[in-house]
Amino acid sequence: MLFTLSTAPAFALNPFKGLPSIEELENPNPELASLVYSEDGVLLHKFFLKNRTFIPLKSIPKSAQHALIATEDVSFYSHWGVDLRRLALAMGENIIKGRKRWHGASTITQQLAKNLYLTQERTISRKAKEFITAIELEKTYTKDEILALYLNTVYFGSGAYGIEAAARTYFGKPASQLTLPESASLIATLKNPTGYNPVKNPSSAISRRNLVLSLMEKEKFITPAQAAAAKKTRLHLNFTPVNHHGLAPYFTEYIRQTIKPASMLGDINVYRDGLTIQTSLDSRMQNYAEQAVKEHLSSLQTSFDRSWRWPESLKNKIVKESARFKELRDEGLSEQAALTNLLGDKVWLGNLLREKTRIQVAFVVIDPSNGHVKAWVGGNNFSPDDYRYQFDHVWQAKRQPGSTFKPFVYTAAIDKGIPANFRVLNQPVALKSGSGIWSPRNSDGSSGGLTTLRYALSRSLNQVTVRLAYENLKITEIISYARRMGISSPIPSNLSIVLGTAEVTPLELAGAFATFANNGIWNEPVSILKVHDKHNRIISEYRPNSRFAIDSTSNFVMVSMLKDVVNKGTGIALRSRYGFDYESAGKTGTTQSMRDAWFAGFTPELAAVVWTGFDDERIKFTSMQYGQGARAALPIWALFMKRAYSDPTLKLENRYFHIPENVIAVPISGNTNTPADLMGSDVYIEYYTPKGFNYYKSRPAQAGQNDENASVSPSEGGRAVEPETMPVEEPAGESVF
Repeated sequence: MLFTLSTAPAFALNPFKGLPSIEELENPNPELASLVYSEDGVLLHKFFLKNRTFIPLKSIPKSAQHALIATEDVSFYSHWGVDLRRLALAMGENIIKGRKRWHGASTITQQLAKNLYLTQERTISRKAKEFITAIELEKTYTKDEILALYLNTVYFGSGAYGIEAAARTYFGKPASQLTLPESASLIATLKNPTGYNPVKNPSSAISRRNLVLSLMEKEKFITPAQAAAAKKTRLHLNFTPVNHHGLAPYFTEYIRQTIKPASMLGDINVYRDGLTIQTSLDSRMQNYAEQAVKEHLSSLQTSFDRSWRWPESLKNKIVKESARFKELRDEGLSEQAALTNLLGDKVWLGNLLREKTRIQVAFVVIDPSNGHVKAWVGGNNFSPDDYRYQFDHVWQAKRQPGSTFKPFVYTAAIDKGIPANFRVLNQPVALKSGSGIWSPRNSDGSSGGLTTLRYALSRSLNQVTVRLAYENLKITEIISYARRMGISSPIPSNLSIVLGTAEVTPLELAGAFATFANNGIWNEPVSILKVHDKHNRIISEYRPNSRFAIDSTSNFVMVSMLKDVVNKGTGIALRSRYGFDYESAGKTGTTQSMRDAWFAGFTPELAAVVWTGFDDERIKFTSMQYGQGARAALPIWALFMKRAYSDPTLKLENRYFHIPENVIAVPISGNTNTPADLMGSDVYIEYYTPKGFNYYKSRPAQAGQNDENASVSPSEGGRAVEPETMPVEEPAGESVF
């Protein structure tokens, strides 16, 4: 509580039913908004039934305190809860005029008693209860405490309860920064929050404000010169009404759903109990994330709309699935008549089909060193004005990750001791799958000869990935590495998972890729850091949850391979098209028939995952020219990172990934796959784990000239083509093994 409470004596008599108890008097419990803050101190959101935030009296300017006293109760500091002289005059006027609803001359203490404990009815019995309750309040609290309670609970209009909420609503600032005319304007609304609302009725509000200033001058709270100057001041509003969706609406809704369960905070009510929720989000990064999403989705949607043509059969199915079709059927229309009716309603049909073809997005950014979520965009309606409890694709959508799953396959191989320059035949392999044959191909239909794992991952070759898993790994091993790195969604035990057919959320995939950036240590993605109650006591605090996922040496080899993806592989657009030259690595992904486009990438300081696609999986991108991961998802990652790394206040640096001491670096000829002179034209540095280097040395058959159709040398840095891999879905209920 913000006030020092004293013990109130018990009522000697309590002849009026409905009077507050001693406990209620000593512990007033007005409904308080819970505040959600970013890690950099920005108010993101309020959860409330009544928009009210308590602040101590010292944070309320004297101008507001004096304006209230001058207007409502000039004898406030001298009476004992009731001003008998004012009360007698008011009672006499009520009797003379025969009023059924009595007017009162209530003191500030009486108004507080009514607001906190009683009804708003105007009757003799309610007035008597107010009288007694006011006296007891005066016994319980000091005058300053009563004044603070009043200013923190009274309604100022526009959904603002209390002076702090009112100051932020009307002037976009905390109450402590209110000027004299602003304070007078707020106190002016108390007489009639609608009639003197400065937004809705500015002329009436100014007249009432000037009257308040005159009363302050009369009571000598301000000088005549101050009053005159304040009255000449124009009404400058920064109207910022608080709705239920502030900054980062998807993220704050995730916070609400996370914190709401009773298991987390006991019986505390997030809408009433004035919690302060400290989150991990960075408001600057959030802003850059939203800018990047908005910028890219606009052009991506244009490309899709230009190429998409509705198949008649799918259009008819979607119409039949609509609520309006069901209504027409319930009204007695036949299926064909209802369909014809709706197909003929061009406006309705256009809106329905347009909504179905809006590209959705998920974008989440994590600090890999601690798992803190720094930015979060869960869909395409992230403006507070548009958002209405939307489906959140960051944590609620499970989609096939496509080739972004492949790094877990290669991690299992590297950690097992298979080196990055181990060569696998880039040819189709035919495997029995149930009653049929499964033979995945590279997305562009190409094949070749022996190809190194490093090159295969950078170009996302399906055939090499499947052969590697089939000939050298166990499915259980691959699943184990995915689990250790942060994938928690169900993963079926069949070979098709190596091409990304097991559905995951973007949030868990981001946590897994953050493991690469964090030297092989997985940190649980975290959004809520601390929760304080209204007394500023910590009631919940995040305890870090991390684990050793993969050996740091194996991790670095994988990082070096994922760097090749953006330096010379399918993600080269990050460098060539967007000019992001900071140390980074990642993996593109495009699923079967271009339903989903992904880019999962990281720097030493930030890991981020982008997904784009459609809620209805029957709708898909129509061309690799714009719908593959490198073009539909990677641009959002690039645009965000460029803005974030250009912001000096974020203090991001171009750091290098950590190289463990036992990593073995060897100059290798790209043509012969054997150690070579460092100055050779086709030489690159290959990195080995100790186990991997021994494996390489013990298998001379792996050395020798690469097949001419396999690939260009990994050392060649020419612009890569960007066809993306598309996993073939395994038939439901059937597995390869």
